[in-house]
Amino acid sequence: MPTDSRGLEFSTSNDAAVAAFDHVLDGYLGLSVDTGDRLKAVFAADGDMPMAQVLKGYFFMLMGAGPLKTKASEIAAGAEAVLAGATIREQMHGRALSAWADGRWRDALDLWDAILLESPRDILAMRLAHHGYFYQGDSQNLRDVVARNLHAWDTDVPGYGFVMGMRAFGLEETHAYDTAIEAGQMAVSINPFDPWAIHAVAHVYEMIDQPAEGIAWITDNEPGWTGCNNFKGHLYWHRALMRLDRGEYEEVMAIYDDYLWDPKSTEYLDFCNYASLLQRLELHGQDVGERWQALADMAKGRTHEHILTFADAHFALALAAAQAPEAAEIVESMQRYAVESDEENADVTAAIGLPLAEALLAYKAGEFEECVERLYPIRYGLPFMGGSHAQRDLFAMLLIDAAQRSGMSDVARALAAERLCRMPENAWTHDAFERVFAS
Repeated sequence: MPTDSRGLEFSTSNDAAVAAFDHVLDGYLGLSVDTGDRLKAVFAADGDMPMAQVLKGYFFMLMGAGPLKTKASEIAAGAEAVLAGATIREQMHGRALSAWADGRWRDALDLWDAILLESPRDILAMRLAHHGYFYQGDSQNLRDVVARNLHAWDTDVPGYGFVMGMRAFGLEETHAYDTAIEAGQMAVSINPFDPWAIHAVAHVYEMIDQPAEGIAWITDNEPGWTGCNNFKGHLYWHRALMRLDRGEYEEVMAIYDDYLWDPKSTEYLDFCNYASLLQRLELHGQDVGERWQALADMAKGRTHEHILTFADAHFALALAAAQAPEAAEIVESMQRYAVESDEENADVTAAIGLPLAEALLAYKAGEFEECVERLYPIRYGLPFMGGSHAQRDLFAMLLIDAAQRSGMSDVARALAAERLCRMPENAWTHDAFERVFAS
């Protein structure tokens, strides 16, 4: 049975198909713009290869869009026949795809972890678990899914750089900043074309409030990320946040217009980048003009998807900012989903997503006291909807602003003081602290 570059067996008699599968995995891990074409090459080599079917379904799920989630379910069902004669590892991948497409995140994560116990060099299972724990808000497993399998890796194993890039991000999200920078720098030294590792180090500089160093890191490593897929927008987003921290508002607007905004994008990450940056600009006192309306138009067809609570919150924010009637529609849809769906994400929607969406609508309607009443009780539960510390920080900023605007001075002062202890070098934090204690 043919094996890949890391010694894993594949159910195919075609060595070319396994080599092509290796190539597509390198594309996925490197966020390459041609990853879809690489997958087509696997099918061209062996259209019945079980893992080719599963990988196609995984890619559809990673897109985070309703129609593609349906297609992933269909692929999972259709792959059952070819998986019947596959290896145990491949069959577990098939079951993980089915669980994920059915909204059973925990079952999928358990399967990827089980695969890694037997095959710790299965870098596909590792990356998917890394992704899954990220959107479960489980930062310890985000870190440890790499750590508990690192014993099987060293610099001689292909893909080691990508593993260190994942390690860097997990360390950053658990506040081990010095070690995260070391891991990220090692990853980039091994493979300069690893946008995930570059982004992990950028996160560190954002969290420790060193925008100049962060801008320099992102800029110096541009050759490693500007040629990747839409994820390059997220690196531009990071650079924009750092410019924002320095009060360079014209530069931030230019990044949004020239490098971020794509009216044809259907990627949820792009949308979250757009919405969060526009709201941050407004929190810095900047007028973003008609940009909210264009973004709301993009969100209007996605009010019933509910793939990720994190994405739903950003859809709600944009719709509310543009005063679109669909803002109420997404809240009503989330209410039904929370009650009627048996997906695990429905529980997160009920506990976190729905009150957050209601808080965002209240904020944009100028009902600041209601915003605080909805958002304050859930603020420590926000990680469970996924996203990074840097991404979720928007909602902490909104809460402080809403508390001040509502006249809830005690709450505003407590939150501002808490934030100053957590982010003592952050410019917006200092401004907010001074504002709430002057009022």
